[in-house]
Amino acid sequence: MQKERWYYKKQKRNSPVSQKGDASLKKSETVLVFVTGQRDCDRLIKTGKKIADELSLPLKVICIQPVSAGFETDCEELEYLRQTARDAEAEMTVYFYDDAPLMGASAAKKFGAVHIVTGMAEAPVNGFVEIIHRLLPHVPISMVAKDGKIHNICPRRKDEQTAKSISAQN
Repeated sequence: MQKERWYYKKQKRNSPVSQKGDASLKKSETVLVFVTGQRDCDRLIKTGKKIADELSLPLKVICIQPVSAGFETDCEELEYLRQTARDAEAEMTVYFYDDAPLMGASAAKKFGAVHIVTGMAEAPVNGFVEIIHRLLPHVPISMVAKDGKIHNICPRRKDEQTAKSISAQN
């Protein structure tokens, strides 16, 4: 099996420090996995674990459910995913919020995500990945299809130009 190389470049960051100079508020870097609460999202956690191990970073799992699902959430599915996350040495957090991409971007910033793992939508239902990528263009995103195939969105490097701007120069 060919070993995959994940895009990750350590960046020097200005760590947030309180007015008193408390450096303990420094944001840690993590690999963040977004799950939907379905049992087959365990493949996302397993992929996230591989990436986190390669990068020597901790793994966090996030599930964002609509507020209306608070009373109808399938607890067995979430418990299975929580156990899968625990087996992968990850913490799982469930948020109830109606704007999943906005909550996802907020969680990614809060947890210092340097790589995001999501599922691969069969049809762009809510544009979750597109909005996350637009809000966090510097964070690579790996989308895992149901067959296990991984599709990556990598941040554009400074020296790259879009096809549109190149053709306009010619």
